[in-house]
Amino acid sequence: MKDSNRPQIQTAVLAAILENAVDAIINITPLGLIDSVNPAAEQMFGFTADELLGQNIHILMPQPDRDQHDGYLQNYLGSGKPKIIGIGREVVGQRKDGTTFPMHLAVSEIKVDNRHLFTGIVRDISKQKQAERNLAIANERLEDRVKQRTAELREAQADLVRSEKFATLGKVSGGIAHEIRNPLNAVKTSAYFLLNANNPSEKKIREHLERIDRQVNMIDNVVTALSDVAKLPDANLDAVDLAPVIHAAVCSVGLPSNIEVRFEFPEDLPQVLVDGTQIVIAFMNLIRNARDAMFEGGTLSLSATVDPESVSFHVDDTGTGISDADMGKILEPLYTTKARGMGLGLSISRTIVEKNKGQLNVESEVGKGSRFTVTLERCDAASKA
Repeated sequence: MKDSNRPQIQTAVLAAILENAVDAIINITPLGLIDSVNPAAEQMFGFTADELLGQNIHILMPQPDRDQHDGYLQNYLGSGKPKIIGIGREVVGQRKDGTTFPMHLAVSEIKVDNRHLFTGIVRDISKQKQAERNLAIANERLEDRVKQRTAELREAQADLVRSEKFATLGKVSGGIAHEIRNPLNAVKTSAYFLLNANNPSEKKIREHLERIDRQVNMIDNVVTALSDVAKLPDANLDAVDLAPVIHAAVCSVGLPSNIEVRFEFPEDLPQVLVDGTQIVIAFMNLIRNARDAMFEGGTLSLSATVDPESVSFHVDDTGTGISDADMGKILEPLYTTKARGMGLGLSISRTIVEKNKGQLNVESEVGKGSRFTVTLERCDAASKA
């Protein structure tokens, strides 16, 4: 059995919705005349209901929509092709006082009891648009700030690079001056003797000429070392059995008789992936470093430990050791604890090891000696990758 009061209840519910809706709800006729408005529409546009009823809807629009709206409506009624019906869009509304505001408009078409109406639901989006503008301004300011900070950071980086270049230049020039000045002084002294000595013997002449030749060779070695650091090519990696390479490096360095050499390589030592021409230079430098640390004699031990992915080669000496203060700098270029030498040997060794995809580490204790460890990739591990 149907409830006879249901239509009245539905009407009351719809009336309550219209009265209490936050959004403005406006009904217009096919002629564009306002048929009804809710309280939210009165508050939003500043008109009373009496001022709006029967008026053309374009009273709530600024130009040019005011003059064009009736044409839009007639085009739809004539063609039946909707352009805004059923599609929400952003438009501009105009209040009674002439001020405008952004609003979201959704239009629907209804036909009830032979009545043809268009219903517009309007939401004031002024706060939303202001928030968007504020956000855009904040983003623009942030972007400007980021650009400014980026420019400042780039300038600071450029200043730092310039400072580092000058610092490096100072270190390089200091190292070069230290290594070249003494040979040049010796050359100058011999040249002075040869130019000013009265009737020097052939033996003396030859002695000073040989001295000049030695000092020039020493200077040439310094320049060659610096050039080698600058021009070190990329490593040509290949499978290498490093044990005989290290044996050859020991023979090439030449160790005094007061240094005992011990080789402690496992028989099944796997091959490593390195550039054999480069890596021997690294080990020669490490062996020379160990030799120089044991000027009163000692033991040089060369060994290896094998891991699943790599092989670590150890160069141990029983020399003077490295202090904590020097430990952090010992691998830096142009840093040396020796009375002679530019401090390039260990730096070159580290550069070569890293070019060969390896690592060079050092452990030391003053008075007991040092251990330099070169860790390289196993050839069989690389082939499995």
